[in-house]
Amino acid sequence: MKVIKLLLIWGITPIFLSGCWNRVEINDIAIVTAIGLDLVKEDQIRLTLQVAVPSKLVTGGTGGTGGKSTLMISETGATVSEAYRNIQGKLPRKIFFSQSRILLVGEDLAKKGVFHIVDFHTRYSEPRINSFIMFTKGEASKIISSMPHFENISAEETRELAKMGVGIKVYVRDFMNMLLTEGLEPFASQFTLEPLEVYTKNKSGKTQALNGIAVFKGDKLAGWMEEDETRGLLWLRNEMKEGVISIKIPHDQDGGNISMEIVRAETKIVPILKGGKIKLDVNVVTELNVIENDSKLNLFETKAIEEIQKYAEEKIRKKVELVIDKAQKEFGSDILGFGQAIYKKYPKGWNTDYKENWEKEFPQTKVTIHSKALIRRIGLVK
Repeated sequence: MKVIKLLLIWGITPIFLSGCWNRVEINDIAIVTAIGLDLVKEDQIRLTLQVAVPSKLVTGGTGGTGGKSTLMISETGATVSEAYRNIQGKLPRKIFFSQSRILLVGEDLAKKGVFHIVDFHTRYSEPRINSFIMFTKGEASKIISSMPHFENISAEETRELAKMGVGIKVYVRDFMNMLLTEGLEPFASQFTLEPLEVYTKNKSGKTQALNGIAVFKGDKLAGWMEEDETRGLLWLRNEMKEGVISIKIPHDQDGGNISMEIVRAETKIVPILKGGKIKLDVNVVTELNVIENDSKLNLFETKAIEEIQKYAEEKIRKKVELVIDKAQKEFGSDILGFGQAIYKKYPKGWNTDYKENWEKEFPQTKVTIHSKALIRRIGLVK
């Protein structure tokens, strides 16, 4: 029996020592760092890939040979897959998507529909579903070819900007889930290039910015929301992790401004079904710390704190109201997830009364916003 066991071990061991049968050497691949998609003439899709040049990425004074650290390559096709194969047919290296963190889509293509794009990104084995998906009013190919200011590769700068939480953060997997979820329409970040004063070079340039939201109905772009609406959506989605609220003190209280840092924010959407009609209560609680005060108010007085809290509550309420009004009246797109909230609380009512008609019911649904602000710290200066 011992001999048989030893023979089995010797026979099985080589299977686990056979190495990686499908390995590809790094010298044989083209590492994609960002993907751009645009609609061009005759309904063709232009696929633009930002490919890293390894020899230009070496840090330190002795490494690298200078020049751009990325190469932009593009081709067209009837589908994303066809455009990809057309690029591959002209490259001596195998295209490697697994390091890409950014999927950027141009406005014209987004208006036509993006389901097939997300489908390729989730169905094909290489692209990551935890890549950030973003949309731009211009052409994606021009945006991803912008020169970075703080990183070697512009896609890395884009990824770090998205992680900062200054705007809406949506991954490809999130966008696909929104497409497939009843009572919720998709949305994603709007990506732009904004002016930046580069004083060390004594000239103006442009830098990347997440500045608004791309709003969808189904898989088609319905329109754009600006920065104020973005903050309202962050509150509604419980994603307001940090930020600053500034309030203006009325002149009859000697004027001035007070700025407060957001410490914590929590929002609960509560559907109420009564008499066959649905309404929603949105309860927003925000905790704040005072970080700047140039008013005449004495923050050590309880009455002053109560006044400031009222001003902050009103400002937060208006920001949340702004995004709700625009979603209901201008786009008729439930990016707010109200339908999903109704389904969770009243699944039978949703399936019988609202599921089929939610597109008509959503713009008419009454929403009441309750805002509560709590100042936790005021600092040491009286």
